[in-house]
Amino acid sequence: MALDQSAFPERIGDTGVLRWPGTWRVYVSTRSEEIRAETERALTIRDGAGQLVSVGEGIGTHLARAESYAQGRNGLRRWLTGHAVEGAWSNVNSATVMMYGVLPTAELCGRAPEVAAIGRAYLPGDDPRLAHLQARLAAGDLGEGDRPLMQSVLRAAYTAQAMETGRVRSFRNLLLGGVVMLSLIVLGVVAVGAIWPDVIPMCGNQAVAQVQGQLPAQVCPTGGLRPGHGDVPLVALIGMLGAALATAATLSTHSDLSTRYSLAVVQNLLKAPAGVATSVLGLLILNSGSVPGFSGLGSQPAILVWAMAFGYGQQVVTRFVDQRAANLLSAASPLTAAGGSNSR
Repeated sequence: MALDQSAFPERIGDTGVLRWPGTWRVYVSTRSEEIRAETERALTIRDGAGQLVSVGEGIGTHLARAESYAQGRNGLRRWLTGHAVEGAWSNVNSATVMMYGVLPTAELCGRAPEVAAIGRAYLPGDDPRLAHLQARLAAGDLGEGDRPLMQSVLRAAYTAQAMETGRVRSFRNLLLGGVVMLSLIVLGVVAVGAIWPDVIPMCGNQAVAQVQGQLPAQVCPTGGLRPGHGDVPLVALIGMLGAALATAATLSTHSDLSTRYSLAVVQNLLKAPAGVATSVLGLLILNSGSVPGFSGLGSQPAILVWAMAFGYGQQVVTRFVDQRAANLLSAASPLTAAGGSNSR
């Protein structure tokens, strides 16, 4: 029995240009076609019994909704809320669970290891449904009566996956908000320093003998002897350079995980304004005379080197963000979640 094709929208390749295209659309389309073909084949083999026809129609409805989400235009609000991505994958996963209700018994038993692997990826090791399925699998006596058990494990695993990916998406949005807020603050500080350079002095004291009664000679980031309009912007630029070097260093050890959302771009965006903030604050602290045994920076190259060092040093602050992101991505990835399932 073939599924009602009139219920399905046109394929992604037949539509116009999509807004904000992503590889997830390709995955959803491919998986939908696979489920549709598997369901049609299973219904044909089982001769489309009455209750199976209704299940096939339900699968067709879910796949139609999934492809509709994948083909729809995705604005900023839907991107932030994950409406399209979650809507598409939720329907694909529901169709997958329902597909296990129509598969022939022999094929169903053959897919039991796959179901157990998905369960181990997202469910706690002591989950009773998963434990029961693994016991049945180890005993080698799976049968028609285990169909509801396998569907239950799949449904629970997909629900846990959705919760973990939701945490990743929420953290991504939180990071975006932090990037915007910190960038605005940093831009405000740089603007104030450019307009009123005496308010945020970046100059250090030269290490030369001073005439009695005179103030210590100063040296500033731009090379002048008194605060200039370009001091804070130059320090900010050098701080961003240090942050860029730190970003390049982290990219060499970064490993992508298979998740619906990526945090790498937002993590790296956060390092730029953080590098500016740490470089400006660091120079203020060094030149304030409050550091024991440190009397100030005595040359322009020394000021710029320290600004770059402080910009690179933002890694001390942002590494906590990186650790949190790594934990969330690990929990949401089927490649690593299975290894830590017993501790969750």
